[in-house]
Amino acid sequence: MKTSIALLFAASAVCTSVAFAQDAAVVSPKNFKVLGENDKVRVLEYTAKKGDKMGMHSHPSIACYALKASRTKYTMPDGTTSERSSKKGEVLLRDPVTHAQQALSDSHAICMELKK
Repeated sequence: MKTSIALLFAASAVCTSVAFAQDAAVVSPKNFKVLGENDKVRVLEYTAKKGDKMGMHSHPSIACYALKASRTKYTMPDGTTSERSSKKGEVLLRDPVTHAQQALSDSHAICMELKK
């Protein structure tokens, strides 16, 4: 019985975090700075120090250009995690996503979110 209640609580916590996932610039304004936007695109500067954590947030389709090499840990709404390394000058292209993240190294990138 206790296990069932714990599983139900964990599942509702994940659903709640997804339902309330917000804009990255709202969740973590110290890490995401809006450089400009119009009705089609938004340009963000992303900076993070090793250890910085960003809560659950969402991005539409996004392209990020790494200004320095970095490593990041991502946590998905279902609790699964993955790590990604980027080299300086690398471009990350990603479909819409909801995740939390933690900087495993200092990071600096310029990102463009594509609006519908």
